[in-house]
Amino acid sequence: MGYLSCKAESAISVSNSSSPRKANQTKNDQEREKPIKIQEFNYSDLEAATDGFSDQKLLGRGSHGLVYKGVLRTGRLVAIKKSSRGSTPKLLPSYAADNSNEVENEIHILSRLQSPRLVNLVGFTNDDSRDRLLVVEFMANGTLYDVLHSNPRPPTWGRRLKFALQIAKAVETLHSLSPPVIHRDIKSANVLIDRSFNARLGDFGLALRCHGDDYRLRSTPPAGTMGYLDPCYVTPDNLSTKTDVFSFGILLLEIISGRKAIDVAYSPPSVVDWAIPLIRRGKLLAIFDPRIPPPKDPLVRKQLGVVAAKCVRSCRERRPSMKEVGECLSELSKLVPLHSWNGFTNPCMMVEAVGVGRPVESMAPLRNSHRVNSDLGYRSNLMDLMAGVDEASDFRGDDDRLKRKFKSSSRSSSLRYENGKFIGSRSNQSLIRGNDKGHV
Repeated sequence: MGYLSCKAESAISVSNSSSPRKANQTKNDQEREKPIKIQEFNYSDLEAATDGFSDQKLLGRGSHGLVYKGVLRTGRLVAIKKSSRGSTPKLLPSYAADNSNEVENEIHILSRLQSPRLVNLVGFTNDDSRDRLLVVEFMANGTLYDVLHSNPRPPTWGRRLKFALQIAKAVETLHSLSPPVIHRDIKSANVLIDRSFNARLGDFGLALRCHGDDYRLRSTPPAGTMGYLDPCYVTPDNLSTKTDVFSFGILLLEIISGRKAIDVAYSPPSVVDWAIPLIRRGKLLAIFDPRIPPPKDPLVRKQLGVVAAKCVRSCRERRPSMKEVGECLSELSKLVPLHSWNGFTNPCMMVEAVGVGRPVESMAPLRNSHRVNSDLGYRSNLMDLMAGVDEASDFRGDDDRLKRKFKSSSRSSSLRYENGKFIGSRSNQSLIRGNDKGHV
């Protein structure tokens, strides 16, 4: 894939002074995406924007390499992704040759797609004599990973539900395109928090458009991040939108529990292996982040656990769609107040922490979340990672209850929970089966 094809399908403007000029976009009958302004920068402009890629401008390390904070000549803040190839060879793993492919892929995807739910592409350099630089929107408040695991002030449940809903809507946006885009690397480190404290999905280096007869799709080996990777995705033919649903389910469990997707400090280290048996046994309170009181509403506690568990079913056909997940989370968010909270003590941490989400050559070690570019030889490891989930996912009610709309927040809030029972109108009680100690 080259940039000529990218330009042919996008609105790209060339800029020598960071001032965009709008170009024409080739219309595609199957895609109803609006023309997008994508700037083509000179390398020297971006070098100046980062003070020569100064260490003081370094935000962190992403999947492409190093990420810097930059200020364009217009005064706009951006994040600039620069390949680590050649600049820090001692840190360079063997997969670095794939970095350029991921950069090209991200441009290919984002040059035709823009949404307030995503970390959008601003532009790139087109100097073949240097490593290509990628310019994306600057997210002022770091990653969801930092918010959940590195922040001394954990977010409230209202805030967590808002984040979960916004991520679900972002993934739904990708899946609703024609043809759909599958992200393949949904994880907390790829969710960025903007200046308005909204969650946005970023890093499209592994994303694929699902053209049914696309040779590239059929020849691209499975890839993702260890701990979030769908065990059904073992060959290129297994890729579907339900692959992202599984990863979102892991992320939702991470939001609920405050645990990392993979953490060897716990046994079992996988959040799904730990949480799903508890949800199945009705021990819902045990899966909620102990640093803050659990949600007061038993309906919220129950449905959050059920939705996450349905997303990570081993049988992908039984997983809900992201539209269904988004509808359920939207109704749940009405039941939880969004209290004021500003726990972002480490702003501008643009990319994942070192050691989290880093690509690896092997799936063998169960360390922190690792990027995995797998092939058929990893089949047993992938299946072992999620062994036993089918037994832990057999819930009462199944998908028909997930599709059901809850009542309005004012009516639902009239429910009282006394002596292990819900007290309220019959219509309200019909929404719920069991309680925190019952079946889900």
